[in-house]
Amino acid sequence: MKHPWDSQTFRRGARENGLDAVSIEAALSIAKAIKSTAPDLPVIFSLSHLAHLVDVSPKHLRPIVDRMSDPYRHFRLRKKSGRKGSKAPRRRYRDIYAPQPHLLRTQRWIAQNILNVLKPHSSSFAFAPDSDMLDAATQHCGCTWLLKMDVSNFFESITERQAYQVYRGCGYTALLSFELARLSTRSVDQKHYFHLQESEFPHPEAVEGYLPQGAPTSPMLANLAVRPLDMKLKRIAAELGWKYTRYADDMAFSTDRVRTRKEALQLKAIVETALTRFGLSVNQSKTRISPPGARKVLLGLLIDRERPRLTRQFKDNIETHLYALNHAKIGAQAHRDKRGFSSITGMRHHIRGLIAFAHHVDPDYAQKLYKDFNRIKW
Repeated sequence: MKHPWDSQTFRRGARENGLDAVSIEAALSIAKAIKSTAPDLPVIFSLSHLAHLVDVSPKHLRPIVDRMSDPYRHFRLRKKSGRKGSKAPRRRYRDIYAPQPHLLRTQRWIAQNILNVLKPHSSSFAFAPDSDMLDAATQHCGCTWLLKMDVSNFFESITERQAYQVYRGCGYTALLSFELARLSTRSVDQKHYFHLQESEFPHPEAVEGYLPQGAPTSPMLANLAVRPLDMKLKRIAAELGWKYTRYADDMAFSTDRVRTRKEALQLKAIVETALTRFGLSVNQSKTRISPPGARKVLLGLLIDRERPRLTRQFKDNIETHLYALNHAKIGAQAHRDKRGFSSITGMRHHIRGLIAFAHHVDPDYAQKLYKDFNRIKW
């Protein structure tokens, strides 16, 4: 969404409303800084101004900024089963924090009008327009060596300070950037504090915050916050003769050159050090090194040829769904119960999503799936 700005119109309106010359020039300076970052960014001067643009009351936002309330509803989603044979400890549930309506409206506005305007690093393929899983996998097609690494607790590891730096980089004032960061994060614990100098952060002692899963701002904000890390990892990979991509918390490094396992392990160690210095950590249970001749699957897609392909497991799963749903002795109700879906509608949306993904990767194969799907008697 574009947000046009005309300094002369603002100057004239400000004078008519009795604003003094010093304040007018200060406001124009702020607007210039914002528009020089990205022309489509909205000019925002204060929390009250933001509330006006979003159409919510400032009294709903101020307690959130001041950490006087926790405006999130917490619930858990069961994670998919881990890799068979893995003995690594893992969380069985994913913690989701759903923002209350006024905060949800505000976060959606911020995501659409601010974060969506900003460009993530070129190595990042998630949570950005015109980028997706297929594009990320395509970068590594035909590789001889593949190193896959996963960032542990990606969203939760992005701090309020890093969110602040993203907004500050847009040209917004230090105070407004602080307030935007507070609206985009959730406090961990009222007892946890971090200390920053006043010149670096508006509040020298503030409750630590992190990006909660469930907030509309979290995906894009996390992407933008780790842009410096993406730059570093791409440079490291290029210097060593590897390609680098990141899809959310999934990092991939590949090469088509002759390499050894020792070299792959050296790259892994360098990446782990870079992540640690950035405040992130690697989920060791998901690290995989695939040498020449090994099956190479990235983001659920086979990348052993010129183009990514659907795996046999994916095809078997979706074909089993369609077979059962079209079978006279099974049908939608029995299949829903056996597979554990909460509703037939939810199951239908899930399977339709699988077919849509298949169509994105292999349109010809998906045509048969659509025919079988359309024959189902729901």
